[in-house]
Amino acid sequence: MQLNTQQISHLLPKSFVKLALALALSSALVSCDSNSNHASDGVHSEHNHAAGEDHSGHDHAEHEDNDLHIESAGRLAVLSSTDNTVNIINLDDQQNLGSFSLGSEGARLYASPEYRYVLAFERNANLISVFDSGLYTEDHGDHLHDYQEAPTDTGIRLNGVKPTHFTAHEEHGVIFNDAGNGVVSSVTVLSDELLTSRGTLPTLELSNSMHGVAKLIEGKLFVTYRDSSITDTTLPAEVERYSFDGSNFTLDTRYNTQCPLLHGAAANEEYLIFGCGDGILSINLHDADYSATHYSNPDFFAEGERIGSVYSHHAVSDMIGAAGRNPRKLVRLSPEAEQVMQPLTLPDNDSPIVQGFNQDGDKFYALSSDGQLHFYNSADWTFSSSLQVIDALTEESSNPVIITTQVDSHLYLLEPDNQRILIIDSEEESLEGSISLDFPASALTWVGLSAEHEEHGHEH
Repeated sequence: MQLNTQQISHLLPKSFVKLALALALSSALVSCDSNSNHASDGVHSEHNHAAGEDHSGHDHAEHEDNDLHIESAGRLAVLSSTDNTVNIINLDDQQNLGSFSLGSEGARLYASPEYRYVLAFERNANLISVFDSGLYTEDHGDHLHDYQEAPTDTGIRLNGVKPTHFTAHEEHGVIFNDAGNGVVSSVTVLSDELLTSRGTLPTLELSNSMHGVAKLIEGKLFVTYRDSSITDTTLPAEVERYSFDGSNFTLDTRYNTQCPLLHGAAANEEYLIFGCGDGILSINLHDADYSATHYSNPDFFAEGERIGSVYSHHAVSDMIGAAGRNPRKLVRLSPEAEQVMQPLTLPDNDSPIVQGFNQDGDKFYALSSDGQLHFYNSADWTFSSSLQVIDALTEESSNPVIITTQVDSHLYLLEPDNQRILIIDSEEESLEGSISLDFPASALTWVGLSAEHEEHGHEH
């Protein structure tokens, strides 16, 4: 379905692209909400590039070189858990630049593939709301130009039944709509360019409903499949591969290699790994046939333990799987190694609750329930240090959230119970400061001008 926009006289120019990135796609489930909110304070810019304006009249000669590039730490989108508003906080001065209301509770926040837009997944409302961070780059033909403006509600509303998982790789993002109750699952592909130009987004309907996931990597869509004979779970057990030409999907194959109770997926330059109830499914991205191999759970897994989430960084050969819940354990995933799964143990055998790679990928971090943030060097997986960042969590504590930026080595840790965000330097492995919030928060994501686009995963 073609996306409609309120009061637009022209299309945005196709030159709206972010630093170092290119073309996208075309055709999907999208609609606009005419009752969109706008930034609550009066932040303005001399470059007011609202939807529908024609920028072809720019005089490129009038710009000084130092006007073209903006140095900014970016912005945080923070979800208030009391009034369900998305608040855009400027990291350069910690000011709240605008608040935007959602229609339902418990949204998840993600950044678009090139970090311009905030995607608010309102699963229970079958809706994704899209907000413009106000930080973006235009291609003016002979140069790239950064802009810093007030955040806005784009008015774009993506309609899908139970949108849940979101993954991003290079310029493409893939939404997986779980659906159910007689409605089949679907995937929708988006890009920053398509959101800016308000083009149509490609959508693929699947043959059944499931709690699934999809990854789009260099023209190949890898997506989960659940046979109709599986009735005791909504989790899939197989993977399909489609060729994608920018608009259409063509089925290449359904892998015979099984992955029962599949949940979680991530990729680096070499492999795509899915978590299975009995191990992992690894797909070789450089093999001509994209061959798939199943590896069984190691002996150090307890009965019933399984990989449920996978974490990766494009520059790191190993991935990390998270298994179990209480306690949780971390596992190095190395498809080319003799021992494919090896434990990554925290000091004192602590149980991790939040984990991931920093921006450069040279550090892997894991926050344990005693409030310590542990760092590992991903080159050889040696332990680096532990940093006490918060008080030990109790059964009544809300789980913290940690996100990375795309401009520096900072981690931002949301501590919901204390209404603050901690600023952590992952290279120095030190606590730099904090941002106080005047509302309780439950989710956040980073948006801004990335130094270079990197593959990043959004895990659920």
